[in-house]
Amino acid sequence: MSNTFGSEIKNEFRAVNIESVTQQKKQLDWINNHLKGESFIPGKYFVHAEQQQKGSDDKKVSVTILYGTHTGHSEDIAYRLFDVAEASGFEAEIFLMEEYSYPEIANAQNVLMILPTHGEGDPPVNSVDMLAYLRGDECTSLDGVNYAVLALGDKIYKSYCKAGVDFDEVMKERGANNILPIVKCDVDYEEDAANWINTVLQVVREVNGASGSEPVAEVAEDTNAKDTGYSWQNPYFSRVKRKVRLSGEDSLKDVYHVELDIADSGFTYEPGDNVGVFGNNPAELVKGILEHTGLDGQTEVALKDWSLPLETALRNRLEINVLTSHMLASYHELTNNEALGDLLADEDKLDEYLYGHDVLDMLIDFPAKLTASQLVSVLPELSARLYSIASSQKIYPDEVHITVVAVRYRNRDRDRKGTCSTFLTDRIEEGSWIPIFIDRNLGFKMPEELDAPMIMVGAGTGVAPYRSFIQQRNGDHAHGDSWLFFGDQHKKTDYLYREDWENYRQQGVLTELSLAFSRDQEQKVYVQHRMVEKSKELYDWLQKGAYLYVCGDKTHMAHDVHETLKAIVASEGGLEPEKAEEFLKELKKQKRYQIDVY
Repeated sequence: MSNTFGSEIKNEFRAVNIESVTQQKKQLDWINNHLKGESFIPGKYFVHAEQQQKGSDDKKVSVTILYGTHTGHSEDIAYRLFDVAEASGFEAEIFLMEEYSYPEIANAQNVLMILPTHGEGDPPVNSVDMLAYLRGDECTSLDGVNYAVLALGDKIYKSYCKAGVDFDEVMKERGANNILPIVKCDVDYEEDAANWINTVLQVVREVNGASGSEPVAEVAEDTNAKDTGYSWQNPYFSRVKRKVRLSGEDSLKDVYHVELDIADSGFTYEPGDNVGVFGNNPAELVKGILEHTGLDGQTEVALKDWSLPLETALRNRLEINVLTSHMLASYHELTNNEALGDLLADEDKLDEYLYGHDVLDMLIDFPAKLTASQLVSVLPELSARLYSIASSQKIYPDEVHITVVAVRYRNRDRDRKGTCSTFLTDRIEEGSWIPIFIDRNLGFKMPEELDAPMIMVGAGTGVAPYRSFIQQRNGDHAHGDSWLFFGDQHKKTDYLYREDWENYRQQGVLTELSLAFSRDQEQKVYVQHRMVEKSKELYDWLQKGAYLYVCGDKTHMAHDVHETLKAIVASEGGLEPEKAEEFLKELKKQKRYQIDVY
C-alpha cells in the first residue's frame, strides 16, 4: 500500500500505510479537506441547553422510561431522555426493565420504551421477562396508558428492530394508547434518537393537555462518545502494530491475531467489550458491479452532504456485499421488477435468496437500466463490523487485540469475500492505519467478585474474549477457578492461542481446559460433547456460583450448547425440562449465564 498522497490513497483511505504520527495527522487533514466524499461525516453532537422554564401554574406530567440494553446504546439514550424530560419540567422515572415492578405499568401515565435488538431478533436479556409478563395472563388491561417505542437495530439483518416491534405490538394488544408510531433506528441512530426524544416529549405534553408550547430542552451528547470524542461517526485511526496468522498452513481457515495501537486515543475498555472496525469492499465486487451496469466509476454521486466518484462510494462507503430485504424493497420500488415483487411476497424464498448473495446478484437477477444516482439510492451506508476484544487493558494499556477469521465461499461461479474480515486479513498490513471505535458490551461482563468461578464455552474465534478474561484475572492476581471449553476443527492447525492457554493452565490461572477438535477423529466431537462428559463437575460448579459464558456461532453452536446445558441441569439436578429451562433463565437474570453470538 502506498505511503504517498495520490490516487491509491484516494481509493484506500481507510487503511493507509504511513510511517509516523506526523504523517498520519497530515494525511487525515488532507483527506478531510480534499477528499470530502471519502472522509467520515462529522458526528452531530447535541449539547445541553438552558432548562426551559415553564409557567408556575403548569401541572407536571409524569413519564416512565423503561429500557432494555445489550451494548449500552439504549441505556445512553434512555438517560438522555430522562435528563431532557426533567430539564423540561416533566416528572420522570427511569428503570432498566428487569428492575421495574411489572404490574406498575398499569398505573403509569406515559410509558416511553427504548429497545435494541440482537441475535435472531431477540430482546436484550434484561427485558425478556417484561415481554413475557406483558404477553402473559397476569398482565391486566393497559387501557388508559399512553406509550411510545424507540427501537434500535441494524438494517443488514432480517430481524431489524424486532425487539422494539414486539413490545409495540404487545402494548397495543393490551389496550395501551400508542401516542407516536414506533421509530426504528439503524446503526446511525444518534440523530433519529435525538429527534425522537424531542418529538415524543412534545407529544406527551399535548396528549396530557399540558399548557405551554415551548420546545423541550435540547438533547445531550451521546455518552459513548463524549469522553474521547471518538465514536462510529468519528472513528479513531489506529495503527496496526502486529498481525499474525494463528491458523496453521494446512488449516481450512485463515485466522489472524491483530494488535491495534490506541496509545493516544483515550479509549478505555473492559473484557467483553467489542471493537468496531470500518473496512472496505473487495475491489473485484466493485469492478463487477460497474462492468455489469455499464456505469462510469468516475461519475459523481451525492451521498448525504458529499459528492464523490461512484467507484469510491461503492468501495468505501456503501453496503454491497450483503443483501437485505430493505435493499430489495427499495430496488423494487425503483424498478417495479415483477419477479422481484414475487420474491418479496414469499418470505421463505426471500430468506433463501438473501443468504450468500450480494448486490451484483440482485442486479443480474432483476435487471434494470439505472443511473449512478439511482443505484446509490438503494444502498445503505457501509456499517462497521464488531469484533470481540481479545486483550486486557490491564496487561496491554495502549493496545487492543482482535481475532479475525476470513469469510470466503464460492457461490454461482464467483468467489465471495467477507467485507471486513478480508479487509483485515488480506488488505491491511503492519503499519496500516484503520478507523475503529470501542463498543461497550454490557451483556458480556466478568463477575464483579474477582474470585467467582467462571465457565467459558467458545468455538473458533469465539474464544477471543476469554483471552481477555484470563489476562484480566492474571493481572488482578485473582484466584477464582476458571474452566475453558474450546472447540475447532483440528488440534494441529486450529488450536487458537494454544501457547496462552497452556501457559495459563500451568500457572493455575486457568483451572480446567477441555478441548474438542471435531475432525481429528471419525466421529465429530464438539464442545457440547465435552460438556456432557463433564456434566457432574459442570453442574457442581454452577451450584457453587459459577458464571457461565457462551461465545461463538449463533446459528448452531449457541443453540446446541444451550440445549446441552438444559439436559445437564435436568439430569444432574433431577429436574423436568421446563424446570431446567427456568433454572437457566434465573441464571441469566442473575447475570450468571451470558451469551455473545455472531
